[in-house]
Amino acid sequence: MKRLLYGMLAVAGLLLAGCKGTDEPSSNSLSVNPEFITCPDAGGDYTVELNSPQGAWTAACSESWIKVTPASGDKGKTEVRIKITANKESAESQGAVTFTSGEETVTMPVTRAAKAAPYLRVVSDMALNTPKEGGTYTVQVESNIKWSASSNASWAKVSKGVSVDNDRFTVTVSPATAPEKTIAIITIAPYGEGAEAGKQMVVITRGSAEATSLAVDQVEISAPEEGGAYTVSVNSNARWRVYKTWDMDWVELDGSTEGTGNGSFTFSVAEATSKDAVSGIITIKEVRSDNYEPVVAQVAVSRAGKITATLTLKPNTPLNAPYKGGVYTYTVISSHPWEATLEGSGMFSASVTSCEYENAITIMNITVEPAQMTQPEERTGKIIIRTTLGHEEAVIPVHREAYPNPPHDKYSFRVSDEKQVYFAQGNLQYNPKHTYNNEPEQWRFAPQQYMVVDNASIARYFNTETSTGHALWLYDGWVDLFSYATSGYNRYPYEYAVNKENLSLSQDIAGTYDDWGEYLTYINMLPPNETSCGKTGTGQWRTLTDKEWSAIIYREMNLPIYAKVNNVGGIILLPDLFEMPANLSVSLVRAVCYKGHGGGMNIVGSYNDNNISLEDWYKLENAGAVFLPQAGTGRYHETTTRYGWDWEEEFSYWTSTIRNSDGKTRAYYVGNNDGNLGIFYRDTYVPCAVRLVQNVK
Repeated sequence: MKRLLYGMLAVAGLLLAGCKGTDEPSSNSLSVNPEFITCPDAGGDYTVELNSPQGAWTAACSESWIKVTPASGDKGKTEVRIKITANKESAESQGAVTFTSGEETVTMPVTRAAKAAPYLRVVSDMALNTPKEGGTYTVQVESNIKWSASSNASWAKVSKGVSVDNDRFTVTVSPATAPEKTIAIITIAPYGEGAEAGKQMVVITRGSAEATSLAVDQVEISAPEEGGAYTVSVNSNARWRVYKTWDMDWVELDGSTEGTGNGSFTFSVAEATSKDAVSGIITIKEVRSDNYEPVVAQVAVSRAGKITATLTLKPNTPLNAPYKGGVYTYTVISSHPWEATLEGSGMFSASVTSCEYENAITIMNITVEPAQMTQPEERTGKIIIRTTLGHEEAVIPVHREAYPNPPHDKYSFRVSDEKQVYFAQGNLQYNPKHTYNNEPEQWRFAPQQYMVVDNASIARYFNTETSTGHALWLYDGWVDLFSYATSGYNRYPYEYAVNKENLSLSQDIAGTYDDWGEYLTYINMLPPNETSCGKTGTGQWRTLTDKEWSAIIYREMNLPIYAKVNNVGGIILLPDLFEMPANLSVSLVRAVCYKGHGGGMNIVGSYNDNNISLEDWYKLENAGAVFLPQAGTGRYHETTTRYGWDWEEEFSYWTSTIRNSDGKTRAYYVGNNDGNLGIFYRDTYVPCAVRLVQNVK
C-alpha cells in the first residue's frame, strides 16, 4: 500500500511541474494578474497587479468605456485600477488593456455583459392582514431600476416615495375607526422615463374597529325656576362633542365640550325671569374623520317658569336660649311647600323640617340642647326655611349662651354654675390629747387618700368614764370621725356625743367657723397646698354643701366608681375633664345609675366591683381621681345586753347643710346605704368623716 501511495505522489509532482512551465509567465518578463476581466452590464471597479521587472511601463485602452489609473509606472510591481462603465446596449462588449514595457507587451482582455432587461418585484408578503389596532410593516423590493411606492388610503402611510434598485420601505397602519374591515393598495411602480418593468401591488386588509357606543346617565333634566348647575356622565368608546340648540340661550355649557371615552360635561341653567317654562335638547355626537354616520345621544332639558310665593314666621324674632337649652315654638305660614335646613352642628333640632302642602300653617318646635362643660363656648346657628318654588326664604337665628364656669383644668370638680373645687389630699384627722394638755392643736390631712384610722382601737377611750366625763382626750393618736360642727370654735373634736343629743343650730355651717375648713384655715392649722392634685386654689378650706355633693355624685358623665384601693373600700370620684389612663392593669366598672320611683337618680354598686392595686391607683390619682375611703361611723347602744359606743364600717361624709324638723337639728351627709350612694340626714352627734375642699381661683 505505501509503495502505491508514493508512486501516485510522484506522478502528481511531475504533472504540477509541467503545468508551471507551460502556464506561468517568467518572473523576469512583463505580466498582469489576473490576465482578463469579465464584468456585468453595470460595469464596476477592478484592481490588477502589473509586474514590470525590466523597466517603466505604459497602458492603453482599446475602448472608451475602459479607464486605467495610473496609465504608466516605474519598474516593479504596481496596483492598477480598471474602471468599467455600465453597458447601455443590448449586446455584449469586448475590449482590452495593453501594457508595454520596452519590447514587451501584455494584453488583458475585458468582456462587459449586455444590458439586462429591467425588473421590479416584491419579495416580501404581498397580502397583509392587520388587526384593528394597526401597526408598522416592512415591504422588501428587488429591482434594477428606479421605482416609487404610494398608498391609496390615508390610514396606510409609506415611509419612502422614490428608491433605486434593491431596497425596502415601511407601511404604518393607523388604528381602525370604521365598524367594518378596510382595504388599502400599496403600488410599487417604475419611476421616470424609459421605465419598463411592471407594477407591483401589496394589499393591506385592516380589521374592523369596535362598534361605537355612546350613552348618557341622564336623558331628561328638569331644572327649577332658580336654575342650577348639572353634570352629565358620558359612557363611550369614541371621541364625542357636545352641542346645544341655537335657541337655548338660558343654558351655558361650562368647561370642555368634548372628550374621548368615558367622561362628563357640565352646564348651567340660568334663573328664570318670566313665568313661562322653557325646554331644549343637548346633543352629544360622535366625532368621525370618515363618512360614516356618527352615533348621537341626547339630553332633554327644561326649566320651570318664575313663581311668586309667600312665607311668614311667627314670632319673627331670633331664638336666644340659655345654656340649659329649652323648647321653643314657631309658626310657619306659607303659600307653597317648603323645606328647612338646620345649621348648628347638633346644637338644636326641629320637630318639623318640611311641609308638602300649599297655603299651610305649620307649628315647628325647636329643641335647643344644653351646653356641655366639655364644650362650654357660646354657640350660634340658624334655621333656613325655603319654599320649594318661588325663592322665598325665612331665617331663624339661634343663639345659646356659653356654659357658665367651665372646668378650670382636668383636676377640678364643678359644683355649681359659679364654683369649682379641688379636694384635700386625704380625710381630715385630729389628735385630741394636744388640746387637753393645752398644747397647740394638731390637725392634718391623711397622708394618702386611702388611709383611715382604726377607730375600734379608740372605742375603749370613748367608753371609759372619768371624773370629768369620757376619756377620749387621753388618746394620743389620730381621730378621723367627728360629730357635726366640731371645728374647735364652739365645740372641740373630742366632744364626741358627750350628751348624745343633737345640736341646736339655726343655720347651715357653710361660711361659719363651725365649718372645719373655715375655722382651721383661719387659725392656720391646715396647709393650703395639700390638695389631691397638688394644685392650690383660693387657699381657703371648706366643707361642701349637700347640693354641691349632689352635683358631683348625681351626674351621668363620669359616674362614681365603687372600689377597693389597697384593700380599703370606698368611692372614687372623677373630675369633669377626667381622661382614663391607658395603661391600667384592670378595666374599671362604673356605678349603675337609674331613676327611682320618685324620679330621683340612684347610684348603685359594690366595693368589690373593682380591686385596684396601689400601682393602678397612683396612675388614677395623677389623672385627677379622688378616693373617699369608708372611714366608718360610731353607734351608741343602750340596752340590757349592750351599753356604750362602738365603731362600725360605714361610708359617711358630712356636708355643711343642716335640716331642722320636728324641733330637732339634723345634718345631711353623703352615705352609701345598702350599696346606694346618695345624700341622707342623721343626728348631729353621730361621728362621720370629713373631706374638705378649696375653691378654684
